[in-house]
Amino acid sequence: MRFAAVVLLALLATSAFAQSTDFTFFPNYAAPTGGEEIAITARGSLRFFAPEVFFGDVKSPHVTLVDASHIKAVAPAHPVGVVSVTIVDLGILLRTSLGFAFTHELESILIPIALPPTGASQGTRWVSEIFVYNDSDDSVPVDPEVCFFINEPHACGGPVRRVPPHSSLRIEPAGYNATYPEMFLVPPADQAGRLSYSVRLYETSRDPDGAGTEIPVIRWNGVQQTKIWLPSVTTSARFRTTIRIFTSGSHVVLRAMDAATGDVLSQREVILDFPTDAPPFGTVTWNDLLSSPVVRAHDRVRIEVQSTGSVWALLTLTDNDTQRVQIFTPQ
Repeated sequence: MRFAAVVLLALLATSAFAQSTDFTFFPNYAAPTGGEEIAITARGSLRFFAPEVFFGDVKSPHVTLVDASHIKAVAPAHPVGVVSVTIVDLGILLRTSLGFAFTHELESILIPIALPPTGASQGTRWVSEIFVYNDSDDSVPVDPEVCFFINEPHACGGPVRRVPPHSSLRIEPAGYNATYPEMFLVPPADQAGRLSYSVRLYETSRDPDGAGTEIPVIRWNGVQQTKIWLPSVTTSARFRTTIRIFTSGSHVVLRAMDAATGDVLSQREVILDFPTDAPPFGTVTWNDLLSSPVVRAHDRVRIEVQSTGSVWALLTLTDNDTQRVQIFTPQ
């Protein structure tokens, strides 16, 4: 019964597409400044003669009739958003059910630890404080304004946070939990360089008025390494250890080695599965990396992380008495 209903819905969707779509196009997005050349193809027996192409209410500044079935139209300048594409040809209005997006190229800003108030071991309670400063003369969004699902553009749900010009904006942390604590901000790539970040992690159960620990912020688009090292990490039982590995690769290998000799003391591997409709990105968290007797027998270890994609890691040592945090990252 469920299969029959799915088939019926698919047939109805296909029928609706066929009835409302006179043409298709590629690509289905352009920058707000316009200038992208969009290839348009007639469907079925439709033929083009003297077409004018409109993106929303704005006319394409240049249309080339390639042949009776194909057009090339230059996208005009247009505000960010999803619009319909229409063609007027010899007084006849042609439509498509496909949406077209005017959207910025985005920069992915990784905040590795973005925790709302979160309880953890030994009765500790952690929270992140995040501020973004905008040094430009324009308001800069840090959320996507256009989203894609199965390659179809649509308006994103919820309000878009914008950092006012020459001002700071406090960002509420949105990590899921201590195992998956990261969050992304996605400003336009051409404005990302004008933003500055301050991210601090506080332990509030013992030292609510403390200065906290500065957490680095990573421009993920620029991460290219597939192998990274943390050259010298203490194995003292005074500290509890967490390593968080962020990667676009599906296969991650971690090795703990003697810092002096390079002898491998411990090795771990993990395979990640990624959804097909989103850019690949995953987090691997290990809390017991340095706890084995074989590792503890060495004063310091070198951590090596290798992935099949881009990779970056953050290791924390937390003092069991004071709860103060030390941060280790690849340099």
